[in-house]
Amino acid sequence: MQNSTQPISYAQSKYKESVIARPRLSFGAGKGQPRLNIILPHFFSNWAFGGVVSALQVAKALTAHYDSIRFLSLNHLGAPEEMFNFSEFVENPAGKTIEYDAVFGDEPLDTSPDDVFFCTYWIGTMVWEEHSRLMEMAGNSKTPFYYFIQDYEPGFYPFGYRFAMSQASYRHHEYTHVLFNSHTLAEWFDEKDYPFAERHVVVPSLNQYLRERLDNLGWQLRGKDSDKIVIFFYGRPEQPRNCFAPILAGLDMFFNELSPQERSGFHVISAGQEHEDIILSSGVPIKSMGKLSMEKYASYLEFSHIGISFMVSPHPSYPPLEMASFGLYTITNDFGPKNISSNHPNLKSLPAPDPVLLAAELRKAAQWAAKRKSGIHKAVLPSCISPLTWEENARALDLLPVYPCR
Repeated sequence: MQNSTQPISYAQSKYKESVIARPRLSFGAGKGQPRLNIILPHFFSNWAFGGVVSALQVAKALTAHYDSIRFLSLNHLGAPEEMFNFSEFVENPAGKTIEYDAVFGDEPLDTSPDDVFFCTYWIGTMVWEEHSRLMEMAGNSKTPFYYFIQDYEPGFYPFGYRFAMSQASYRHHEYTHVLFNSHTLAEWFDEKDYPFAERHVVVPSLNQYLRERLDNLGWQLRGKDSDKIVIFFYGRPEQPRNCFAPILAGLDMFFNELSPQERSGFHVISAGQEHEDIILSSGVPIKSMGKLSMEKYASYLEFSHIGISFMVSPHPSYPPLEMASFGLYTITNDFGPKNISSNHPNLKSLPAPDPVLLAAELRKAAQWAAKRKSGIHKAVLPSCISPLTWEENARALDLLPVYPCR
């Protein structure tokens, strides 16, 4: 039996969209001056959290070796007032050439043998791959690149095209000068036996805004004296690694064991990604706050009692470390070499993101929180967090510059 439907155009099909377009580069003679290209997912300052900010600060330490710097976005550019002040992320910017552009723009991105690349997301390495192809066609050797690895990104996908492509970004061997953002992530890669040319670990730092907030408090946390115990969790339904459904199931189990009067003593907030508000089977509501500004996030950390943040990844994840720093009883999970429970007295790391284990830990957390509503407590950084900035930690590594190979 023949298919009676009309054929669809490949150009308009979902199959074409599912394959990531290779960057289009033009290749010129260059000026003989090395240019550091810092490739980021985007340039929007209002949405610069975690990975983007740390990448900018680590890259800043490397800009000391280059007089020409170009920031490249993997997404569209915004209005000037929406984007970073790029000179803030260049060491001694006076007298240096500072540019910015989009990788996937209307015109091919201009490159030359002068270009050196700093990548921090696997799609960004495609720019280096295409540049390397053009270098070899012009009779030049490939230029090594910096790779600031902030997570095991193949874990973001099921087995398939994107899994394989992201994993392949780690297979450039002698050309990869890798910087990991934590020791646990570096240990994970060590177990996988990737033969990188150079390997360094940049110890993670507390977000600068949150550090300033604690500085303003004198690192003294006031008692979270309120009528209700606030449970604040990292809710991202569309990110499987953050285990949204198991968190809801664990909360539901916990509240179903309480009387209606006891349940009324809690307030539950989800933040990280917007979703519909939810009523648990026990009748307890969960309020979705979506993605918060740093100011609002800090405010929630200050008045919440219990934090939940799961991350199925060897990367320790910043939310549980931030929650613990602000005095929350923080429940997270182990994964591979990662077990951060020994890094702070408030960190409780479960063997797995299991709802049953979460409900049991919430019972302990509720008893703890009831006793912490008054008094003043000293804020303490988890031991895996550096008291220095990302930039200072990267600079302390005395990283050697990478120069173009002709």
